[in-house]
Amino acid sequence: MILKPQNLFNWRHINCWLMIFFIIGVALRCIHFFGRSSMWFDELTSALNIRDRSFFQLATESLGHNQVAPVGFLLLEKIAIVLFGINDDAYRFIPFIFSLIALPLFLKISRQFLKGIPLLCTFILFACSAATWFYAGEAKQYSSDITASLFLVWGAFKMTKEELNKSLLWFIAASGSMLILSSLPAVVIAPFVLSIVFIKVVKKQVNLPPQHFFVFASCWALACLLSAVYAKFVISQTVQDAMSAYWNRGFAVATSVTGYFVWIYETVRRELSFFLTFWMEFSAPFIHIVADVLLLFSIPGIIFLIKKYSSAILILFSPFIIALLLATFKILPFDSRVAVYATWPFIISGMAGICALQQWLPFLFKPVIASALGFIIALPIIFITVVLPTERPPFHGQSSQPVLHELKKQLQPGDILFVYFKARHALNFYGVKEGITNYKLGGNYNNIELHLRQLDSLKGNKRVWFSFRSGQKNKLSPTVLKHI
Repeated sequence: MILKPQNLFNWRHINCWLMIFFIIGVALRCIHFFGRSSMWFDELTSALNIRDRSFFQLATESLGHNQVAPVGFLLLEKIAIVLFGINDDAYRFIPFIFSLIALPLFLKISRQFLKGIPLLCTFILFACSAATWFYAGEAKQYSSDITASLFLVWGAFKMTKEELNKSLLWFIAASGSMLILSSLPAVVIAPFVLSIVFIKVVKKQVNLPPQHFFVFASCWALACLLSAVYAKFVISQTVQDAMSAYWNRGFAVATSVTGYFVWIYETVRRELSFFLTFWMEFSAPFIHIVADVLLLFSIPGIIFLIKKYSSAILILFSPFIIALLLATFKILPFDSRVAVYATWPFIISGMAGICALQQWLPFLFKPVIASALGFIIALPIIFITVVLPTERPPFHGQSSQPVLHELKKQLQPGDILFVYFKARHALNFYGVKEGITNYKLGGNYNNIELHLRQLDSLKGNKRVWFSFRSGQKNKLSPTVLKHI
């Protein structure tokens, strides 16, 4: 029997292909998590805060090194290092688990709106999204932001679509509360979706009894309150100001109505591309076309979904709507990793757009053409990941521990190790592990002349080693070598 292309992806085989790409998604995350080298600067600043503080201090004191993280995430990270020890994998364990949970959540949400090949193509894009598997191996809260936004949307759909038994009700209440505490954007997404569900309960448009709604709404509201109190009163104003200045580029530009809408378009285009491809554009500049095409098809897709599913679209797009509002009011930026939770709904609406055109223009978008178009959009990212060695996991950045391990072998009596200021966290964390504790720390100077004066104290030593943070070497090394 010859298996024809149109039969290869029929309903009998879709679930099999979904499982294959589910396994591929898990594999990408596992390869990155287990294969990645030591933590980079931003991870280390968070890791040192968690290592050096008690549970109580993490919940009641602002973090050092201008770091911000949700209190629930910090406590989960502390639990991980208590259980598994102070090491890279322990710090990255919670984000890794969150990234795995995100896969079935996204699939369940997508099934609410799509089926067949559009569903498969949608899931391929999410499972193989470079940002989702990269942050699976990053000791930061960005993976929890994605999972929290997915869970809150999925939970809202469960409450509006079917009657819940008590065990599922308490699961949604407890898990949702934990995720709200582990994600700052979730503190605003949760009230938004709750208000939609509440309206449906009042209008008796759902089978959810009011007392059941009160149970999970109270749990979510308490989690939101605790997170909001932490963000407002525990995170110091100095840290908040530093973060606002650093992420200023992620806030809305509202000089005019036209400028504001231009900012929305440019931001969504950039952030959807970031979510799907991460930094893949450096190796394959054309890959941003995937995001452009998805946004184009999202125009008919959103119209199609609104007509068919009404208010459910507000729930689906709640992460994007909230990200837009937070950036507009300069609360949280809509930019790169801190907004990675916001654009995944456009994957669903983009594929829904192909379904819409297939219904509205059947003479142009025949089933075989619509299916081919879906695969043309879905497959380039995983193809590039497989073909280009630079785009395969694991990604390494600022791999300090392997360098220090090799340095330990090369050090001789009388050698001096000079550590640049921004490399200090790596020496603090990994130096003890490698037995390197005697070093001279550089100052935090904005003026290069002050830095060079400090280097004068190194003259006369036979051998001096310099420890740079990745990114510093090309900028400072020629000046340093010339001076010495």
